[in-house]
This record gives sequence, structure tokens and C-alpha cells, in this order.
Amino acid sequence: MNYEIIHKPSYSFLKVKLSPGQTIKAESGAMVYMTPGIDIETKMGSGFLSAISRRFFGGESFFFNVFKAPVAGGEIGLAPELPGDVVGVDLTDTGLIVESGAYLASDETISIKPMFGGIRSFLGGEGVFLLEAIGVGKLFLNAYGGIVPIDVQGSYTIDTGHIVAFDKSLQYKIAKAGGSWKSTFFGGEGLVMEFSGHGRVLIQTRVPSGFLSWLTALLPN
Repeated sequence: MNYEIIHKPSYSFLKVKLSPGQTIKAESGAMVYMTPGIDIETKMGSGFLSAISRRFFGGESFFFNVFKAPVAGGEIGLAPELPGDVVGVDLTDTGLIVESGAYLASDETISIKPMFGGIRSFLGGEGVFLLEAIGVGKLFLNAYGGIVPIDVQGSYTIDTGHIVAFDKSLQYKIAKAGGSWKSTFFGGEGLVMEFSGHGRVLIQTRVPSGFLSWLTALLPN
């Protein structure tokens, strides 16, 4: 797959050139433009009941659009909803766990299945919805702000709102920031993911909920 990511890192835009008959799977609503003759097929993500849960509690659809190039090939432009960076990841059989809002597109050879972050995420007022990406191919992720890789060697604690993706080799649990609900509700900190093991985590430098809170405070009553 030939691709180019332009306008990095603030307003990243993904351009993909498709060979004859080649396909790419993308998040619903991500397509900005496509050349004539490209066929579109809408598919539901794997795991029907989990998909329904994500649709109603996660605030996002769980439908993918699969774009297939005609015999002459084609080009498609994709962009996320929020400003920020886009990266291409070479996925292997080891797999990757992706925050639901960070998925942009992938080879159709990659299976995307929903996961549940746990009831603790709801108690803290932050929904943690994760996707499991399995297969071999190219995976495109987007973030609000920049993307920073973190090499975990032992243990690491990261705010849930900053998670983009992490290796399946890592173990994790969701906990209260500071170890108490007092810190969660009054200290301005929410839930965190406590990682252990060896692997990589991708984080985003900004959180959409933080911007929304800042903007809401400026609006007249």
C-alpha cells in the first residue's frame, strides 16, 4: 500500500493510492475524497453485541467502510474528526490494543474487534472502550494533538484519556488516580491505566474532554 501523510502533526491528512482491486477499511465518516470508480461497502465490526454496546455507550458507530479500487486503481483521502497527528503502524501477529476513537483505517487483512474497559471506567465518568487489532498489515491511528511513544520496561501509569494504543504483550488494569475517589472527583484527575511488562504505549498529548471543559467555561450561562 502506497500512502502519504501530509500536514503533520497538527492537521494530519492521509492519502492512499490503491492498486487495481486493492482495498482499505476505514472508520465511518473518515473519507474526504476518492477518485472515480472506487466501490464502497459498509460492514459492521466483529462482535455484534459488543458493537451495540459501543454504539450506545461509547458514542461512536461501529461500522466500517471498505473501499475497493477499480481496474485502473485509485486514490482516497482520509481524515479524523479532531485535529492532531496520524501515524501508520506495521501490525504483526502480536496484535495491538487501540482506544476506540484512535482507529482511522487499516488493511482489510486486519481484524478489528471491540473490547470493554471495565465497569470501573463508568464509575469514574470516563468510558474506556478498546479495540483489538489482529492480523498482518498496515494500521492507521489518529490522535488529538501529537503522538508520543513510551517504552514500558516494568511498570507505567498513564491517564486513560491520553491512551492511543498499546502492545498486547502488556498487562494493564484501570485504577483511580492517586488511589482514591477523592483524587478522582476533586483533584482534577480521572482514571489511569497501570501497565506492567515490556512493550510500547502510544499516547496523545491532548484530551478532547479537557478542551471541552475549557471551552464550556468560556460560554455564557
